[in-house]
Amino acid sequence: MASVSSQPQFRYTQPPSKVLHLRNLPWECTEEELIELGKPFGKVVNTKCNVGANRNQAFIEFADLNQAIAMISYYASSSEPAQVRGKTVYLQYSNRQEIVNNKTTADVAGNVLLVTIEGQDARLVSIDVLHLDHVKGIISNGSLVHREKENMC
Repeated sequence: MASVSSQPQFRYTQPPSKVLHLRNLPWECTEEELIELGKPFGKVVNTKCNVGANRNQAFIEFADLNQAIAMISYYASSSEPAQVRGKTVYLQYSNRQEIVNNKTTADVAGNVLLVTIEGQDARLVSIDVLHLDHVKGIISNGSLVHREKENMC
């Protein structure tokens, strides 16, 4: 009888990495579920959930390369596949050596400042006036009329 899934559970095309790539995850897999899956093999230091076109892929980063190798080795020799919510998960080494960031672009502060200057003398306001290192300025008629130190956290 044919296998239910034609996908192999492992792909060995990548050299070992402390970051593992997981496929075929439940659509709304959580970071906690990824940590629980990896916890028996070592310390999970980072995760990245819900990636890929179908949002059913993720990355787990271990503190040590040997921990990632232990997880891959265990499931490669086990008769029980890695599972999350009863769904078989496919594992492989990632081509990444670390997970760069676990935030979406909406969570990361941008480096863009939008400034609107109105009035006839707006052309007199230069970038030097707008760019004051850690100083807030109030601009009136193209001139800096008030400065105050910004509270820095």
